[in-house]
Amino acid sequence: MGQHLKIKFDSEQQYQLDAINSVVKLFEGVPTLDNVDFWPTHIDDKIVTNAGLDEQLDYHLLLHNLQQVQQKNNLEKRGSEISLSSKIELDEGPLLNGIHHDKPIAIPHFTIEMETGTGKTYVYLRTIHELHKIYGYKKFMIVVPSIAIYEGVVKTIEMTKSHFASLYDNEEISLIQYDGAKLGKLREYAETPYLSVMIMTMDSFNKPSNNFYKMTEQLQGDKKPIHFVQETRPIVVLDEPQNFHTKIAKEAIRTLKPLFVLRYSATHKETPNLCYRLTPIDAFRNNLVKQIEVIGISDLDNFNVPLIRLMDIVRQPIAAKVKVNVLDKGIKKERDILLRQGSDLEKITGLQDYAGLKVTEIQYGKKDEHKKVSFENGFELSFHHALASKESIFRAQIEKTIEVHMAKQEELKEKGIKVLSLFFIDKVKNYTGKEALIRRLFDECFNRLKTKFPSFSNMEPSEVREGYFAKPGKTASDDEAVDTNGRNQTERKMEKAAFELIMKKKEQLLSFEEPVSFIFAHSALREGWDNPNVFQICTLNQTVSNIKKRQEIGRGLRLAVDQKGERPAEYEMNILTVIANESYENYVASLQHEYEEDGNKPPQKPKKPRQAIVKRNDRLFLSSEFQHFWAKLNQKVKYEINIDTEKLINQCVKRLNATKFPEPTMEISRAKFIMHQYKIVLRETRDEKAYITIAFQNSTGNRYTRNETVREGDSLYKLVNDIRLKHHIVTEINSSSKSEEQSLIFAGGEILTKESPFIFHTEKIRHIEKNKTRVFSEKYPIPNLIERAAKETNLTKKTIITIFKKMDLEKRKLIWKNPEGWIREFLSRIQEVSRNHIAENIEFTVMAEPLYDVNAIFPITRKCPQKQLIAGGINSLYDKVQVDSDVERDFMLKRVIPDADNTKLYFKFPPHFKIKFPKVIGNYKPGWGMVRLEKEGEVKLEFIRDLKGGLNSSQVKCAQKYFGKLGISYGVVDQTVRDWWEKSRIE
Repeated sequence: MGQHLKIKFDSEQQYQLDAINSVVKLFEGVPTLDNVDFWPTHIDDKIVTNAGLDEQLDYHLLLHNLQQVQQKNNLEKRGSEISLSSKIELDEGPLLNGIHHDKPIAIPHFTIEMETGTGKTYVYLRTIHELHKIYGYKKFMIVVPSIAIYEGVVKTIEMTKSHFASLYDNEEISLIQYDGAKLGKLREYAETPYLSVMIMTMDSFNKPSNNFYKMTEQLQGDKKPIHFVQETRPIVVLDEPQNFHTKIAKEAIRTLKPLFVLRYSATHKETPNLCYRLTPIDAFRNNLVKQIEVIGISDLDNFNVPLIRLMDIVRQPIAAKVKVNVLDKGIKKERDILLRQGSDLEKITGLQDYAGLKVTEIQYGKKDEHKKVSFENGFELSFHHALASKESIFRAQIEKTIEVHMAKQEELKEKGIKVLSLFFIDKVKNYTGKEALIRRLFDECFNRLKTKFPSFSNMEPSEVREGYFAKPGKTASDDEAVDTNGRNQTERKMEKAAFELIMKKKEQLLSFEEPVSFIFAHSALREGWDNPNVFQICTLNQTVSNIKKRQEIGRGLRLAVDQKGERPAEYEMNILTVIANESYENYVASLQHEYEEDGNKPPQKPKKPRQAIVKRNDRLFLSSEFQHFWAKLNQKVKYEINIDTEKLINQCVKRLNATKFPEPTMEISRAKFIMHQYKIVLRETRDEKAYITIAFQNSTGNRYTRNETVREGDSLYKLVNDIRLKHHIVTEINSSSKSEEQSLIFAGGEILTKESPFIFHTEKIRHIEKNKTRVFSEKYPIPNLIERAAKETNLTKKTIITIFKKMDLEKRKLIWKNPEGWIREFLSRIQEVSRNHIAENIEFTVMAEPLYDVNAIFPITRKCPQKQLIAGGINSLYDKVQVDSDVERDFMLKRVIPDADNTKLYFKFPPHFKIKFPKVIGNYKPGWGMVRLEKEGEVKLEFIRDLKGGLNSSQVKCAQKYFGKLGISYGVVDQTVRDWWEKSRIE
């Protein structure tokens, strides 16, 4: 093999320099180690320290510097805008219990937020060099949450050694890789006069039982290992600090007695003293990372095999949320349900598929891998063990990944870029076993596709794929690889060895001389490492992936490098394709949810809406118009149905013979993921109006700024025609002569003030293509079609059998290909024909009995959601009118309320005013009641009007007959129709 390929680092990346300088500038004016009269550099003439044991930084000076940094970054648009700090936030509290009895201490933490793939580790390593160069600090500790990240940091230090040596006069980091079995290295760390960095996992010092807190013969004298660290007053760097938010983790960090703490992550839970922020929108918009494309692969119309997937386990009371098939009105549907101790899946779902699945135990754990549900028949359900058939999905995922990979490699070969694909699998035996499903499918797909691509035509599958799995020993074979989840010391040791192997080959994999380009790894190895030339990521799970989507994409977000280790200037080629075992809509929704959880909040969906009191207009309530109208409406009506069975059967058969019955299909969809950012600023409130600015930008560079004037009830979505603002409806405006008291409140509960703008991120899918392909399948068993259909259609079994027998033979045979899909269409068509047949043959008779108490239906006052209310007008039965949609809002504001001279009374029927129709048609709630003058201005006509889109045709036919018997005009109208009262306008 030729010269070893090395990744080259660019020392002039401005956003990285901005992040580094944001930290370095914090300590301008702070006493340095050159001032030996102020801070001693040695505690006992051997320990080299950053500061005296009891010394503290000048918090007033730090606050001044922090505000200067924040203001400069905001003014010069370095990273995203951040709010100015009013004080230095301190982490104050006790040290780890059982280790020290010292009084509580306070440590300043400073936060740097950088999106995954933008060089966070490089930034903090270079920051360490800068702090050493400018201020003389020598002792640093890097704390990481996992072995994966530990190995990743060690590899980055190795890769950047010569790069930093060229920048800092050959100064190198003296790295101490903490090992609880080699504690003698702590003396070396504490006493060396050079720049020293120790790296530790949190697990190695967060318990009193850790070797870190015990006396050892490896360190002569009366000091414990912890003392050597404390006396150096280290500067602690927290890598992914969102993993250290527990009480014990915070105590452990304080126990190190750091001078200060630097926090680096893309997904902070807390952001004390935030000095720099580079958000996903910044990274995507400025082409700092690859753009994201999602290919979703999902089963359609296949409910013929049992399904049960674990979605979550919750506590208090303990319950498991699972996704299963249920029988709903005779049709199988996918649904999330809650299982508790003793829950019987067969009874809950109504399906014999789940016989024997009665819950005997639900086990909760802090980590997903510890959560499981046990059933009476011995089956155990976990995030990695589901009941579902996935071979067809696996095949489609693997084939699409290989196809995209090969096409990408042909495109980029001339640019000297080696393309890599990464597969995450949750069961190692699916790759390593004798009859390994994933390896077999890969080899088959590779051999079938390679003939189309010259770069791969002469290669064998075994040459291009390699697995990295945890093994019990270095000499163990792939067959001995095991599934791990870091549950114990043995598993963590095996994972560490696997990570070391991945890291060792990180740069080798970038070379064309290395044939391996398809990498298989266990899902447990999903974090802490990456490779810039990963262009495809595919997760092959029996369940829909429970791996964090951001962890998945983080393995391939970095910009690609060529055979010289340099990043080519052409950015357009940098697209990361995720091949997901779910629709791209679901994948992107999950990814967006993680961005929300990680602090990039979108507009909140409406919470329980604020309630407002509406008052009845008794002038209208007591008027002869209303009382006469109500007397007509409030009459019991019975119905009779005269079914012509032979006609119904023939109508059903004709409809079924014209039906296209579905076969099991697979949908392969493709879309690009685009991040959006919104900033809403309140400029002023005055005279029941608010003056706001809406600023928008997205990751493709599009942007707009709009100044708008809003009133209560206004929707930002309608004002700017942007669906992402759908839930931003103004529910309250507070005007005041005092600027600080002015505010605006949205339906989701967000409060906007002049001092606090509202900033949020959300997503958009840009569709590229969507295709459906048939899935080959064996014949499935047929459920009890006759019994199920008779129950759901209210027809006799004899009638159902007759319908089935009269159908064309070829149509009946199709039931074997997709029984559940066939039954769904069978039931739907019979119900549709039955509804229309009943609507044609139903007859209503008016009874001389009242239906409701008028004061129960129309009380003096009632509560309604405030956001759904509009002013009622002079002829409204209530002072405010509830509208459930923009369609209703437009109809009332533009058609009914302005017609006050002629429309003398109107009201919306409340939800509890219902009219009973046959079960197959469904009960009915009318929309609006109106009384209107005729053209001559004397005769008053009474109307019931529904708006288009809310009812099926059989309900409309029944309603026409029902209200016709009562002598009331009924019709369905379009909200845009002006003369809604005319019969010719009824649809």
